[in-house]
Amino acid sequence: MKPENKKRLMIFIWSLVGVGVVAGLYLYAGKEPFIRTTLSGLTLGSLFFMVAAGLTLIFGLMDVLNFAHGAMFMLGAYMGWQLYTNPTFIFGMLPALLAFSTGIMMTSVIKPYLIRWEISSKWQNFLPKAAYFLALVIGVVAFWGFDILQLANTAMVAATTTTAGNPLAEISAQEPFVQFWYRPLLLLLSGLLVAFASSKPGVKTEFAPLDEMKSKLVLPIVLFGLTILSIIIRESAPVAILLMNGNWRFVISIIVAIAFGFLFGAIVEITLIRPLYVRSFFIVLMTLGLSFVIQELVQLLWDPLAYQMVRPPLFAQPGKAANLMEWLRNGSSTIDVFGVTFPTYRLFVILLGVVMFVFITLLMTKTRLGMIIRAGVQDPQMVEALGINVKRVFTFVFALGVAMAALGGIGAGPFLPIQPAMGEQYQMQGFITVVIGGMGSYVGAFVGAFLLGMGRAFGDYFALKLSLSPAIAEASTVIIMIIVLLIRPQGIFGKKE
Repeated sequence: MKPENKKRLMIFIWSLVGVGVVAGLYLYAGKEPFIRTTLSGLTLGSLFFMVAAGLTLIFGLMDVLNFAHGAMFMLGAYMGWQLYTNPTFIFGMLPALLAFSTGIMMTSVIKPYLIRWEISSKWQNFLPKAAYFLALVIGVVAFWGFDILQLANTAMVAATTTTAGNPLAEISAQEPFVQFWYRPLLLLLSGLLVAFASSKPGVKTEFAPLDEMKSKLVLPIVLFGLTILSIIIRESAPVAILLMNGNWRFVISIIVAIAFGFLFGAIVEITLIRPLYVRSFFIVLMTLGLSFVIQELVQLLWDPLAYQMVRPPLFAQPGKAANLMEWLRNGSSTIDVFGVTFPTYRLFVILLGVVMFVFITLLMTKTRLGMIIRAGVQDPQMVEALGINVKRVFTFVFALGVAMAALGGIGAGPFLPIQPAMGEQYQMQGFITVVIGGMGSYVGAFVGAFLLGMGRAFGDYFALKLSLSPAIAEASTVIIMIIVLLIRPQGIFGKKE
């Protein structure tokens, strides 16, 4: 049999098996439990995909397993929760983050000059180490005496006190400008030192053209301008955002979480991952250690407690909407779906996962950047020879993957407890999703995520109905992975190597 006909036959057989399984579940469970469990499975699948999509992109292009991805999912939830509840902490820390990022993003500007330095191998080894050490010292000095815990407590206080009638009552004052102005300046210098160290002065093993200086300066200039702006609006912006309509505040929270994830991902790739590409096992250890550092830092700032993010008004009004138009008009908390009452926010989460899949598909198949990414997967040396900066593409892809994880975190915030350990569970499900779908296949990640979501939802249903141990439902995703790997070791959409 020809390979094409064999593939079509297998698709037909598995389609029949899928239809049979769905029909059997419908007949056994009944209409209402089947629809409710299916919608719950789609919600979980959407969350799994928002974690797995970034993992798939990062591994597909860079061959990097990011074990800090779950921690970045958790950070997105905390950033969105902070901004929505009380954004004082966000705007208090924003100048520092932007200033440090501005310095780091100067790497591509100064590197072509630094690698041409005529210095001995002794100085080539000493200068980066000295720059990293000095950057650390300056960073510590920049935050010395800065009451970061007070800023972090603003959202905690707002979430645990009854100040709904006056949302501005619990906003803590920012540090006075006369005590604050030098901190971003020192962090800018610290970032420049990190850029200097990562540029490897005197090492001529890499080709770095001196032209295109204007294009390389665009991002640092934009970030520097945003740093100045963030210092100016540090005190007024939190008040303005809290006075906004809750729906718009939620939209801003999503944008901020995505932007934070992208910027944080770019910093991690440039400073921590890029020097370790030749030592892939070290990347695994480094990202695993980074996840522990992030989790401990979050526990220090917000305590190991579980917080619940308030749903936006569009999803919080009492009552059940009969259709989408009535929901959009009244902001009902539930909606009728084929005779089943279902929370409207969970429908939003499902939509968010589908929109992310459409975005990735269009990016990878319809844009020049997607073409470069796909080419970089196949032959990075050839792409580099064509004059394309593959390292810059790597930075973008890693940052985009982290931004997707952060989007998943803020998307999960209004219906999952926000806590330091929330990233671990979803990271594990993300890895299982990637394995099932096929390493490096975003289509496989999408299919695998919803397959896992349905498996987990129906596992919970049968565990409750048959009075089984909840551990059996929790193991359902692993069972699905084992079955798929026994039948197709490379994953559903994976390719044999």
